[in-house]
Amino acid sequence: MRVLLGLLASIFLSLTALAGDFTIKVVDPQSAAVGGAQVSLMHGDKIVSMLATSPEGLATFHTADRGPYQVRILAPGFAAEAVDLPSESELTVKLRLATTSETVVVSANRSPVPTEAAGADVDLLTGSQLTTMQPVAANDAMRFLPGAVVNTAGQRGGLSSLFVRGGESNYNKVIVDGVTINAPGGTLDFGSLSLAQSDRMEFVRGTQSTLYGSDAMTSVVQVFTRTGSTLVPELRFGADGGNFSTAHGFASLAGARGRFDYNLFADQFNTNGSGVNDAYSDWLSGANVGVQFSPLISLRSHLRHWNSHEGLPGEWSFNGKDPLVPAGGNDPLIPLQPDPSDWSQWNNMLGDVELAVAAPNGWQHRFSGFDYLYRYNELNLNGDPNRVSPLFGQFDFPSHEVDRINRAGFE
Repeated sequence: MRVLLGLLASIFLSLTALAGDFTIKVVDPQSAAVGGAQVSLMHGDKIVSMLATSPEGLATFHTADRGPYQVRILAPGFAAEAVDLPSESELTVKLRLATTSETVVVSANRSPVPTEAAGADVDLLTGSQLTTMQPVAANDAMRFLPGAVVNTAGQRGGLSSLFVRGGESNYNKVIVDGVTINAPGGTLDFGSLSLAQSDRMEFVRGTQSTLYGSDAMTSVVQVFTRTGSTLVPELRFGADGGNFSTAHGFASLAGARGRFDYNLFADQFNTNGSGVNDAYSDWLSGANVGVQFSPLISLRSHLRHWNSHEGLPGEWSFNGKDPLVPAGGNDPLIPLQPDPSDWSQWNNMLGDVELAVAAPNGWQHRFSGFDYLYRYNELNLNGDPNRVSPLFGQFDFPSHEVDRINRAGFE
């Protein structure tokens, strides 16, 4: 009897040793945690389970045996990694910065995938590239993307449009933190879209962009806000300036602790410009907050408010023809100068909440609620009453105001 009980105990302990939990920690080349990376547990060519890493870069798998298993990791901006799962219960994987052919993107297939497997023309600007560029607005950075033709009318803050592969400016779809910010078939002023605290910008051009709907006929532009990842809170602040009374200041506080990660930020840019009524001002503030309830369930919320104000210089008469105004004296007529009272203003508010649920069989479910509100005001006391705006159609002068909810709902 004792021999039988001992044999059963040995079998039980052996089976218990085969089962267990595996914890994968994903870090970048500087050993900082990488949150939101897609970690797949593979058994041969079959995906056994798929998880997203927590803000601390952790993903824990529950398995019935010890393998053999392989772990595949995809994270935007890093090279894809595949490693064999060792006998130990913990494994740390250090990602490598991606080369051009190994870049992982999200926009091409709506899920992380290596660029070479995307089947679409995709380019991106990483967070480090955007930090080096220090673009005042999206139009400054998008000029460096292949196939993007950016046309800006006039001074800083003037209407800036994107043209891709011969398409019109309203053939593009623009998404910020998962929320579409231009109306279906509508254009967008890229000169008023700030990229401060952006982790990356992805650009899909060509027919594959219609994955996001028929209104994305030539391209999809998607912007992602940076996520906090450091255990010690990271405080960034700075200021710079230049001629024409140009001044810029920014501050952010980001980090991750336990199940929570956060990034709170603000950015302000002002300039008087080089001419009459040529001033431009842009303010951005926002937050990116996430919580990991379990290895399978996470919740993330974004809040973003940006407000831009620019003067409308109007026209100058340089050739001696109309418009002219009386001057008196020996020179009865002088060229009409820009009206210093004209201005326009954008005021935008974006918010969203997303619940992500990963099933053990590899399925991922995402439920999101979002709202985007924008208001456009323009004052033009002496403008053309027959003017037609490329964004809003016929204007009512001397002032015009648009109050519109562009996108609101639940998916």
